[in-house]
Amino acid sequence: MSFEATLKKHHFHPIIDTHYQFGKALIVDLSPSSDIWSQVNDEHDFSAEIKRQVAETNAVIEIGRYAEQRMIYQDTDNFSQSSNRTLHIGIDLGIPAGNTVFAPIQGEVVALANRQQQGDYGPVIILRHQLEGYTFHTLYGHLATSSLQNLYIGKIIQTGEAFAQIGTFAENGGWASHLHFQIIRDLGPHLDDYPGVVDPKYKTFYLQNSPSPNLILQRENLS
Repeated sequence: MSFEATLKKHHFHPIIDTHYQFGKALIVDLSPSSDIWSQVNDEHDFSAEIKRQVAETNAVIEIGRYAEQRMIYQDTDNFSQSSNRTLHIGIDLGIPAGNTVFAPIQGEVVALANRQQQGDYGPVIILRHQLEGYTFHTLYGHLATSSLQNLYIGKIIQTGEAFAQIGTFAENGGWASHLHFQIIRDLGPHLDDYPGVVDPKYKTFYLQNSPSPNLILQRENLS
């Protein structure tokens, strides 16, 4: 059975409260052709427009799409030398800061860092997992600084264990509060990081190495 099929049939613990993970969602389109940009101006940025749409639709979570082309990163310090990175290869789960993050399956902490350059992950944690003969990783970005305090490389996190919290704008790399969640098969040379936005020129490799996080989230009608 393929890796993707193995994940799809497995029952994972929710990574955030089920009220959010499976609740009414605003699926956010941040691609260049999105209608959202017609509502954006100097006094009303895309984050404010997303919040307006959340209130209008009574959504409880904002979901940023996997494999989406975006042009929102190029004005940040983190992307100043890599303007060709525009393909988002995680899923963003927009919920209030302070909410708990849970392990979807038992894992080992293999990386943790506080990447504070504007536009970066802020606090980030990577777990390594084993499932039916496959080794893979999950990445959690834009966390609260306190999430790093009681962790260390090699620590085992049990299925469903609370191990992190969602960070604020002031600590999460300068973004509206959300969790960037990503699956990574092979970390390659990366020690405490893995890109969540990549050059579309390498799309085939990255989408194979980081398949859709919804294989673990398991929300209906979400790729």
